[in-house]
Amino acid sequence: MRCEALDKEFFAEIRDLNVAFLGLVADPRAGDAGTEMLGLDPRSARALGALEATELRRLAAVPVPLAGLRTLPLSPGVAEQPPVPANLDPAWCLAASAFAAGLLTYLWQLARHQPVAAALCVGPGQGRVQGLAALSFEAIQNCAPMAASQLRARRAFSPQLLSPLLRAARTRGDGWRPLGLDLIPLGLAGLRPPRPQRQRA
Repeated sequence: MRCEALDKEFFAEIRDLNVAFLGLVADPRAGDAGTEMLGLDPRSARALGALEATELRRLAAVPVPLAGLRTLPLSPGVAEQPPVPANLDPAWCLAASAFAAGLLTYLWQLARHQPVAAALCVGPGQGRVQGLAALSFEAIQNCAPMAASQLRARRAFSPQLLSPLLRAARTRGDGWRPLGLDLIPLGLAGLRPPRPQRQRA
């Protein structure tokens, strides 16, 4: 994987993705079923939904993606679209599907042209970035319909980080910056929880 600098354009794109994802989370049509689908507990979802528009935009400016896909398509094939759960609002499902398909396409392009940036977005697991980059547009198009079922909030929304993030979002100015920069290693850690460290004897 070649080394490359992460530029302002990349972080602006991440902010735009975060704004769109937070819009899904805060949308009242999501309900408990929608936020549960995204991997958020109801208390976290209500706290995010209570933020004002300016606070959501401030939260979206953290320099890591707040949304991810639980699994990535790493081999060609036609993916069947899963049925829409009956308890989800159809209009919200449509918005979530459009966002997830856009996110998948963005990650695919990033994997092909900026692999280091892609690792920040999908995690550095062996072969994840390379496998995604190797897919054709047709394969990505075939996988797009199932992307919504794989959409997840990333670890920035874990209980130990959500409270500081919410405080930073309610703070005027750039109070989020030190916390946001600390989140970059979490982006590289992917969506799975870390393995417990074994203590040395």
